[in-house]
Amino acid sequence: MLRYSEYTLEELLEIEGNWWDIEDETDRRWVNDGVMLFTKLSSLDRDNIRYKEVRAYLLILQGESLKIKDRSYERAIQAFRQVIRLEPKNALAHYRLGFLYFYEEEWTKSLESFYLAAHSNPTLTRKKLTPEQKVKAHYYILKNSKIIAQASLDQIDDMPYKQLEKNEELKLLLDEIKNGMEPKEEIKPYQMIKNGVEYSNISEEEYEMLSDIDQPMFIFNQISLNSTEISYNGRSTTIQLKNAAILEYLMKNPNGVTRQDIISRLSQQSRNPEAALRQIISRLRRKLEELNPDIEFIRTIEGGYRWSWGGEYRMFKHFRCVGVEVMLD
Repeated sequence: MLRYSEYTLEELLEIEGNWWDIEDETDRRWVNDGVMLFTKLSSLDRDNIRYKEVRAYLLILQGESLKIKDRSYERAIQAFRQVIRLEPKNALAHYRLGFLYFYEEEWTKSLESFYLAAHSNPTLTRKKLTPEQKVKAHYYILKNSKIIAQASLDQIDDMPYKQLEKNEELKLLLDEIKNGMEPKEEIKPYQMIKNGVEYSNISEEEYEMLSDIDQPMFIFNQISLNSTEISYNGRSTTIQLKNAAILEYLMKNPNGVTRQDIISRLSQQSRNPEAALRQIISRLRRKLEELNPDIEFIRTIEGGYRWSWGGEYRMFKHFRCVGVEVMLD
């Protein structure tokens, strides 16, 4: 912060231009420098939403690169809350905040954020939710509600029930709550997506069996918010969160997607989004070459890209792994 403390707003804007010219989300120094730069810009121009949005986005990148050692996600939460204070109807900010709270296991705050995201109607299109995002917002409203409800029921199970037998009113209430409970389902915390279109929930045991196979099958395994492993025929490598988000999107849309479709779903912080996307695709291809240099996993098509692996592929994600939604959706 000290390196920018004596600059004027005009000088900082010139520095910003130079900073964008060397854009590289994989460079920790570029990300850290950006956090300091946009923190200072935000302090000089507190009503400028763009500065706060860029800073929030960079804090997410910073948290990913540092494996949350410095609690950058908590700082990202604060940054998005600043955006919302200035724009209470910014549905996309509420949406991203919902995922960050979900990752931090702040179920009630996540529920509230997703509810506001689903029911806010901002004027600008880029601050609205897409139809897919609205569906996901409602899904996480239900998911948070279920977690909160189960926690309440677990607390009731721990209550000294016998001590309440003399209080008929409370006894009736407890019986009604218990009778209203649905039988507990088998815990299936993982989701498997086969060939990009066949979805199923699987148990821990099924996950271990289905994700560890020794045959020519492509595996996309989002182990955690910070770790995504891709493997093929005995070889494996890891990819960064932003790259994983785009790879997953391609794999879920095997017929191909346009460059503009991908760009419209990104956080849109890059000064030159087309160049930034080409850079990400290039990095992905280099990573995929580590698995097999003779296979063209991602093919360039007219106006976009297509996942071109013709064999079977599986994708795995724990229900708390929300990295793709934070970075892309």
